[in-house]
Amino acid sequence: MDNAKEIARDMLDAIHIDGSGLIGAVAKGIISLPVSLAYLGYDFIDAEHRRENQDDKFRLAALVKKITFNDKIIYKVIEPFIDDFISRVDMPSVTLHIIGNSAGKALFSQFTGVKLGYMISERATTALFAGTVIGSLLSIGAEASRAIYTSRYLRQRNPEVYYKLKNMGDLDLLYFLVEDTVKPFEKACSIHELNPEEFSRICKYFFGGL
Repeated sequence: MDNAKEIARDMLDAIHIDGSGLIGAVAKGIISLPVSLAYLGYDFIDAEHRRENQDDKFRLAALVKKITFNDKIIYKVIEPFIDDFISRVDMPSVTLHIIGNSAGKALFSQFTGVKLGYMISERATTALFAGTVIGSLLSIGAEASRAIYTSRYLRQRNPEVYYKLKNMGDLDLLYFLVEDTVKPFEKACSIHELNPEEFSRICKYFFGGL
């Protein structure tokens, strides 16, 4: 499978219409204990960033206290990534590509009829993101370390989205919950910077439903 088609397939998997796609992806992000423990171990030995890590842990503690964890919060974290992707799409070109494809037209109609961010986030249930679930997870050192470092890596890789989330009330610290889900969209956007033609192929596969 060529690279453009593979990325488009990953994007489609992230918004799987059967309703299990996002729940499964986010749940996987929460419950991958070995990954979280690796971040905890790195946090323990990372003397260079000890002060910064402490500041971020205070930010995280304040975040857990002030917000209610539900699908609306997840939507807010996801939305900037999807908006970034959509802002780069040449819609007329994509429309011409799929105009003779009935399956593609149906999918394209779905995508353009509602915001992609909403389509993704609506797959989550409020019960899954109950405050007691995520709040307790973030109070555990392993998940707190993971939240801090994934946020920092986002800042290095995509400062525009990082600061957008941070300015929304430190929501950058929840990026680790949706990292696997939005990663293919991030990858597509990074390709747009280097190879617009390849990005166009990704969009045609994606909106055409492959």
